[in-house]
Amino acid sequence: MYGGTVRFALEGLSLERLLNQCIEMGVILSDVQRPRVRVITAAVSSGQFKHIKALAKKYDWKLTVRKVTGLPRLRDFAWRRAALVAGALVFLAVAWYMCNCIWSIQIHGAGPYLGEVRQVLRENDIAPGRFSMNIDVEELRALLARRLSGLAWVSVSVDGVRLKVYCVQGVPRVESDLSDQPGDIFASRDGVIESVRVAAGTAQVKQGDAVRKGQLLIKGEERSWGGAVNQVAARGEALARVWYTAEAVVPLTEVVSVPDGESALRKVYVTPWGEWSPEGIPLFEDAQAVDAQARVVLIGAALPLWMRLEEYVPVTLESRPRDEEEVKHEAGLAALRLAREAAGVDKPIVDKWVEYSIIDNTIGAGTSPGVKARLTLEVLEDIAK
Repeated sequence: MYGGTVRFALEGLSLERLLNQCIEMGVILSDVQRPRVRVITAAVSSGQFKHIKALAKKYDWKLTVRKVTGLPRLRDFAWRRAALVAGALVFLAVAWYMCNCIWSIQIHGAGPYLGEVRQVLRENDIAPGRFSMNIDVEELRALLARRLSGLAWVSVSVDGVRLKVYCVQGVPRVESDLSDQPGDIFASRDGVIESVRVAAGTAQVKQGDAVRKGQLLIKGEERSWGGAVNQVAARGEALARVWYTAEAVVPLTEVVSVPDGESALRKVYVTPWGEWSPEGIPLFEDAQAVDAQARVVLIGAALPLWMRLEEYVPVTLESRPRDEEEVKHEAGLAALRLAREAAGVDKPIVDKWVEYSIIDNTIGAGTSPGVKARLTLEVLEDIAK
């Protein structure tokens, strides 16, 4: 036996020989005690315990093992509980397998290309039960991007036991925009021109010009070498700095719940097919509100049976002031998110600025002071339409 310690007791005559014999053999004893004249207790490593057994046999001492710790104890337990250990190992192996496989495939935003995405996954043997460590998400993303030209952007990720595929469909040009009929290009919104690239026609603005919505940007005319003016379908891009504004209001107070009274516990037995509870949801008299928390306890290792413990606590709702700087920061982030949604996440941001003001914020039937953040986002956008 290697590793661990054995605590033992020797009973007999001439026990003084034990220490001398152990010193001669190099046996190290620890926690040596002599509770009675003819009894000695001590601890020794499991590897040297064989010397103690030999001495006990030689001097006719009664040897009693009091406690075994470390690997020998685990080995003895494993031998005595072989079926339990085997079951635990099988359970751990199954749990490891279940946690390292893909059991759900979620495809978002594919639209009419959903069938093609599934076909690519089938061709690469990606289905429930596949080991997630064997899936190269970057290679799969590149394959989907090559095969599905109608998608502008594809992302593939593994989240636990789920494979997630996010798609953004490309926006095709409107047929009328590609017409060969002579025509001009106008500004779709106000802005300041950063650059103009003309593929057909004649530019009417230059870098630095401030333009209004509807203003002529590229005229559908071209002058030939001979001086003649030809009518063409204007083509080009006018990149301009444009602005999007969004407002968000966050109250300067927050409602918090303060426990008020004793809590009540409710047990709910849950299976994959439904749930049942012998108790109803507890009701509290004169309670302004009730907070509920739940935790799940596994009942059966082999059976799919859980118990959800729901704790209900009566609470009193109180309004408390918040830090003004924290509220300003939160309102600014909310306004930025709204402005980004309005502008589109694909447009590069040039600059942004925000103005704060304290207002009376209407909440329900009453009012409460709040912080209004008005954020202006400056982005680059093609305004040639």
